[in-house]
Amino acid sequence: MQPLHIPSARRHLLDRPQRLGFLPTAWFWNDPERQRLVLPIVLSVTLPWVPVFFYLVMRWPISFALFVVVNTLAPYVGMGLIERHIRRELRRRQLAAAEARPS
Repeated sequence: MQPLHIPSARRHLLDRPQRLGFLPTAWFWNDPERQRLVLPIVLSVTLPWVPVFFYLVMRWPISFALFVVVNTLAPYVGMGLIERHIRRELRRRQLAAAEARPS
C-alpha cells in the first residue's frame, strides 16, 4: 500500500527568507502560472548577455568554462532578482494595509 499524498496548506512567499537575498526559491518558481508570466521577462533581461560574453570569450583568451558558468547563472540570478522585487512589493503592500487598518 502506497502512502497517501496529503496536500499542505498554500505557502506564502514571505513565510521564509530568500536564500542569500538574491537566489530564487524553487517552490515559488515551480508553479506553471508563474513561469508562464515571468519567463519572457527573465529571457529578455538575461539573453542579451549571451552575445556579450561570447564576444568577450573570442576577444580575450578566457576560459570557455567561465563562459558556460556565467551564461548558466545569469538567468538563475535574474529570477532571484525578480523574486526579490516581488517580495519587496508584497512587504510594502502588507505594511500599507496594516497602516490603513483602524486600531
